[in-house]
Amino acid sequence: MATLPAEQVELVRQAFFGGLSHSEIAERTGLPLGTVKSRIRLAFTRLRRALEGDGAIDL
Repeated sequence: MATLPAEQVELVRQAFFGGLSHSEIAERTGLPLGTVKSRIRLAFTRLRRALEGDGAIDL
């Protein structure tokens, strides 16, 4: 996760380590729901590519 932009890391943390829904994150951050969903989706795409590429990722 160290290679992700800070805004993506924060949203992933809130969603998966904090257990918040996308709607809850949007409400708490003041970001539009679509932005929250897009950033989380982009983060997972980058994480998936990193895992497929070399099998190692910094968490």
